[in-house]
Amino acid sequence: AFTITMYLIGSHMNTYLIYIAHGIGDFVIAMPLIQSIKSQDPTAVIDIFTCSEKRRINLNEMMVELQGDIRHCYYYTKNEPFHSLMFLLKAGYHSYDYGIVLEHLNSKYMSSWPSKIINFCCKTTIGAHNPYNGATYDKEIIRPDSYYIYNLENDILEQLGFERIAMHRESYSLDKNPALKPIVINHPSIVFCIGSGHVANEKLHNPYALSLKSWPTKNWVELGNKLVQRGYEVIFIGGSMEQGMIEPYHDELDSRIVSFIGKHSIKESFQVVREADLVVGVDTGLIHAAAIQGTATLTLFGCTDPIIVKPFGPYSEIIHHAVECSPCLGYDQSYTCTNNKCMQGISVAAVLDSILHIFER
Repeated sequence: AFTITMYLIGSHMNTYLIYIAHGIGDFVIAMPLIQSIKSQDPTAVIDIFTCSEKRRINLNEMMVELQGDIRHCYYYTKNEPFHSLMFLLKAGYHSYDYGIVLEHLNSKYMSSWPSKIINFCCKTTIGAHNPYNGATYDKEIIRPDSYYIYNLENDILEQLGFERIAMHRESYSLDKNPALKPIVINHPSIVFCIGSGHVANEKLHNPYALSLKSWPTKNWVELGNKLVQRGYEVIFIGGSMEQGMIEPYHDELDSRIVSFIGKHSIKESFQVVREADLVVGVDTGLIHAAAIQGTATLTLFGCTDPIIVKPFGPYSEIIHHAVECSPCLGYDQSYTCTNNKCMQGISVAAVLDSILHIFER
């Protein structure tokens, strides 16, 4: 008993508070960093926080519960000042050993609040220098404008005194207790992730307006029809946004195309993209979830920079139609663009050809 007591007194569990943006993709992209910390500091206690609100935070909390390495998911928002104050009081002044801000790129539209929060809550702070927002850190990482997010995660690991192992594995887990019964039955299977979070001009006032990341819906329909005619199992996945996008084309869809839109939880959606033979989509959360779990992916890039956010792993392929104004996400022009010619310039034939080549390998 004496020996055990001395061990507990002498031991110290490092605590980490990590800022991650609120999207599914943002959470998924952070997994190599979080799981690399846990593998090199097994007793680490990791909390995350994001900028969100009460009606949206449930999805983040569900992903945290599935993943298993994170203790709590907090959020702050200017729309709920009392909640945000309570979050800071609960987190506490300098109560964490390390604070980390994980942001994808340098932009004036990135808030400095995450850095202010970790400077209040954490003894040592780490983040990438952003020349546009005045954020400050104890250990500041200088990065180029186009810098792969997983290289940044390795830089953070190095600042923590750990090995740079974020990209040493081919996959990471999103679900500590995966279901044994498969959802995807027929193969070869191709899952389409057609929707993305709105990176659209707010003047459109249309809940189903294509975001700047989106490829025209009619192209997805044409591509799906061509693939089922070749014997592939084609599955559409998504929620209410994707339902609104696909509904006008219902009569044009081949009846053999399977729609999982609106039918699955986030746990089941992670399972679907894990079981697929290939996931094709725009730069959106579920395609990052597929890649991080080791599934082959083909991602269509336009307004976002594939140098920064190319999906994880050795089985990730991209199509990037570069135009003079792309990539624009995070810069002024993305907030006024209503014609995403960077995505419209990707042809159905080019995507089909890439898919067929992937299956030939």
